Amino acid sequence: MAKKEKKIEIKQGLAEWMGTYGDMVTLLLCFFVLMFATSTQDAEKFAQIAASFKNSKISISQTQAAGVLEALGNGIVEMPQVQGSSDKEFENKGKEELDNMAEEFKTYFAENNLQDKIEVEQNDRYITLNFKDGILFESGSADLKPDATNILSQVADQLLQYPDNNIKIEGHTDNRPINTAKYPNNWYLSAARAISVATYFTDIKNFSPDRISTEGYGEYRPKAPNDTPENRAINRRVEIKVISKYYNNEL
Repeated sequence: MAKKEKKIEIKQGLAEWMGTYGDMVTLLLCFFVLMFATSTQDAEKFAQIAASFKNSKISISQTQAAGVLEALGNGIVEMPQVQGSSDKEFENKGKEELDNMAEEFKTYFAENNLQDKIEVEQNDRYITLNFKDGILFESGSADLKPDATNILSQVADQLLQYPDNNIKIEGHTDNRPINTAKYPNNWYLSAARAISVATYFTDIKNFSPDRISTEGYGEYRPKAPNDTPENRAINRRVEIKVISKYYNNEL
């Protein structure tokens, strides 16, 4: 008996892999269209991107691009403005806040006869309340002087007017060495002084501890050369930095 010839089935249309490839290219095109629709509705730029797909047999005219962008734009809600997304606007808000705060502290200190004891300094991230040497502590000690609590109480009352601003308290010394049973070096002494001020704020004036940090720098961040008694007095200081609420997480 003669063998039956095996029929060869010839499938019509594109190869199966081309369907998958076409789907992938279409999805990529949609992805780039969405990216452009949420950033800028520029039909000419969209047409340039669409032209990059010409090897996949997909083509789109500039008129069609404009229509697609218009349709997408009508269906996409604009993302909310993130605080600080505009660097210039962000900086301006921070500067305005600190300018007002610095002036308020200067006025407050003048009204309470503290202007000769505490200096107010300012940069673009925070204001600094610089307590001059001998105002808060005796030499070699981190225990607040009796008069110091009265001064800190007045300062704290004003600081409480800014509940949204974090506070950083820093201790600084001159370069004369210290080596006692309690403070083996200037780092220990400066850190202990910063902690004493922070503890007064939290325990006596009821500041929230999560907005206060302390650091002791010893003699390693002087404001003046340690070459005269006057300059060493400048370097022996406690600084309270009131951080702009726009930079709370950076310091």
